[in-house]
Amino acid sequence: MKELQFSNTYFKKKILDDTEARIRVVIKENSCIEMSEEEYSLRITTRYEDPKTVHREWAIEHHLPPAKHSFPHLQFKFHSEGVGQFRLRIDIANNDEYSKVILGFIYQIKNILNDMEKFREGITQEMLVLELVDELKKESYFLDEKIRNGLKKYSVEFDRGYSYQNFGRLTNNPILKNFLGKDNLELIEDIYTDKQMSNKERK
Repeated sequence: MKELQFSNTYFKKKILDDTEARIRVVIKENSCIEMSEEEYSLRITTRYEDPKTVHREWAIEHHLPPAKHSFPHLQFKFHSEGVGQFRLRIDIANNDEYSKVILGFIYQIKNILNDMEKFREGITQEMLVLELVDELKKESYFLDEKIRNGLKKYSVEFDRGYSYQNFGRLTNNPILKNFLGKDNLELIEDIYTDKQMSNKERK
């Protein structure tokens, strides 16, 4: 059985630490052989000054019971921008589908790094094997479809303390717009608008 392990193939380096540009990027992957029996995660952490510190984490992962989130999901942490932490649950049928969504996630990492080029040119080329990553566009569409289906079925899970009043910070965040896509962000907005209306009707 083929191992779920991708970082050695698609990344030239897993840590970029530029103290002069005040930028740090870390890629961490916990690989596995069989997703139904082992935990897996691929995480990218970015930190830079603009002029305040902006610290973000993006991950695709699943845990095994009795973990709280023992299902495949995308996880985002945008604490410094008032968005907080949230998760999108996705349904994965088998290792083949999981491989596709991981590869789609890696394609989106390229877009994350491209966004950081405004602070320090050459990051994307320095960290990624671009000729391989550029071939993953089809997998990114597959991931997008999985996200959309997951939103319709499970909605989106925010950490406690997140309020609807902060919702605009998510939908107006350009890097999240790029990652999730306009249609999926609009779907999240529709879901939370419906929730707000339901709460008002119950009151």
